[in-house]
Amino acid sequence: MQCKVCNAFIPEGYMYCPVCGEEIIIVSDFDIKIEDNIDVAALAKTSEIPDVGEAIDKRTKKKKPNKEKTVQANDKKWIIALAITAAVFIPGFIIGGILIARYFSYDHQYEKTMEEYKSGDFKQAIATGKHMNSLGNDEKGKILLADCYMGDHNYDAAIAVLYDALKDYPEDVTLYDRIIECYKAENNSNGIHELINNSNDSTLALRYSEYVSISPTFSLESGTYIEPDPIKLSAPGDGKIYYTVDGSNPTEESLPYMGPIPLETGTTVISAIYINENGIVSDVVSNTYNVELDVPDVPQLLVESGTLSIPELVGVTAPEDQRVFYTTDGSVPTTESKEYTTPMLMPLGKSTFIFIAESSNGLLSDPISANYNLNMNVAIAKDMAEYAISYQLMSSGEITIGKSYKAEYGFSDGKRVYYIINEYSGTSSTGRMFAVDIKTGELFRFSKEEKRCTGF
Repeated sequence: MQCKVCNAFIPEGYMYCPVCGEEIIIVSDFDIKIEDNIDVAALAKTSEIPDVGEAIDKRTKKKKPNKEKTVQANDKKWIIALAITAAVFIPGFIIGGILIARYFSYDHQYEKTMEEYKSGDFKQAIATGKHMNSLGNDEKGKILLADCYMGDHNYDAAIAVLYDALKDYPEDVTLYDRIIECYKAENNSNGIHELINNSNDSTLALRYSEYVSISPTFSLESGTYIEPDPIKLSAPGDGKIYYTVDGSNPTEESLPYMGPIPLETGTTVISAIYINENGIVSDVVSNTYNVELDVPDVPQLLVESGTLSIPELVGVTAPEDQRVFYTTDGSVPTTESKEYTTPMLMPLGKSTFIFIAESSNGLLSDPISANYNLNMNVAIAKDMAEYAISYQLMSSGEITIGKSYKAEYGFSDGKRVYYIINEYSGTSSTGRMFAVDIKTGELFRFSKEEKRCTGF
């Protein structure tokens, strides 16, 4: 059948066009023989109209009447003919009128459909029921037609009629009962699940709880995170959760949820379904997680770059769970470079320190540079301070042959400013350090670890 408005194809049993929504008016051919099996034509034959004229002509040949009697006879003839005609046809017209009235009576057609349904003649009941529903838009008529379809095992047509009834009677639970009965007959549990979910009726969900499958919940909302905990999925009941991590819709063939799902750096879309113990599949639910790198902050310098006349200790601050590495040759440090542990002496003249921090997950911060120019206002020259240390050691009985002494750093204890002198044996440092006051030339031993001067 085609829609008279949009010409779209209309499946058998539909009361509205699935494309434009136009109501379909179905009028069956009128058949008096079907309607109460009454044959008007047969009734007409039971009283044939006699040929009055022929009978009179025969009588006239036998005896010639006078003119007055002839007129009276003719009048009687026509009266008799009309009476006979009325007696034959009027009952037929009356009966036909009654049958037509019944054909277009919604109540009569409803009763007729009900009788055919109860007798088990479902196909005839469907035909009568479709005509009945073309006469009126009544819930009981639609339910009866749906029952006829169900009796004929045409569940798709029954569902279409019942969904049409739901538009006008959305609160009628019996309509849901019949639709669910049809879905059960077709083993279409997902159809039941969608019906209940789309109804937004919590009481309906409780009534058919075995057909409801609630989507899984996530332990963490969608968003951007740094080092988030693994994602936990949960759902009520004894069913199973299945998920994907590539954004595709999960099925029963997807990964079964066995425990928390770790997130990798970057964007991850987790989609999950829950299949309850009755095999009902929930709606797909998805969360998107963007995991950023936990790049540590740049270490903070203890002393800003610049030219100094009073030496300060060089170093940085960083969180306790981070390691810091540095270089002094201008190259960018790596984890293979020297590890920074404590503030360092500032070199004499120009120097460059570059620092980086490493987080606990192995990520490196951006590097930070410190450029210094230590130019102290001294009274004792640097070479004189170096010679004074060598001379003092020899005077105390030490053998200094093969050793050298170099003033390489500056140091201030808040009261005095010193040259800090390293002792070398050949090209290697012996580890011993000394201090010379840049103003007075006094000599001291220097503890690198404690950063303090002691008597010689």
